[in-house]
Amino acid sequence: MTLRNVPLKWSSTHRTRLEKAAGVAKVDLLCTALTWRLLRTQATYRYSSVKFPGDAKEGTSEQEMLRISLTGPQLAQLTDRVLWGTLPMVPLDSGHRALYQRTYDAITSVIDAVDLSAVDGAAVPDIVIDARIGAE
Repeated sequence: MTLRNVPLKWSSTHRTRLEKAAGVAKVDLLCTALTWRLLRTQATYRYSSVKFPGDAKEGTSEQEMLRISLTGPQLAQLTDRVLWGTLPMVPLDSGHRALYQRTYDAITSVIDAVDLSAVDGAAVPDIVIDARIGAE
């Protein structure tokens, strides 16, 4: 069990990341259908009004790559919920925890690169969750 993210959950760094994420107009998340199903389940919070795109269409392979478009509020909630899933007090198995850690790291690397002072409105790069050899 690791305590890696416990202080981060309540830090000003995490709050700043959530504020940046909430201001993003649109970002695409690229991952497998299975990964999205797990992330969507974790991101869905019963007291939230934020809704997420549905699972892949019937007949889609679990290994097929999907492009999921997220709005700022969706990205902020996903960021917070996957961080929550990495905490040791949350009763999840190590595989789920590893997926959520990898997702949090991928999301925050994109969010941290967002420049709030930029006036040109540059597009936010895709968030890619893919460990295949040769994947970018």
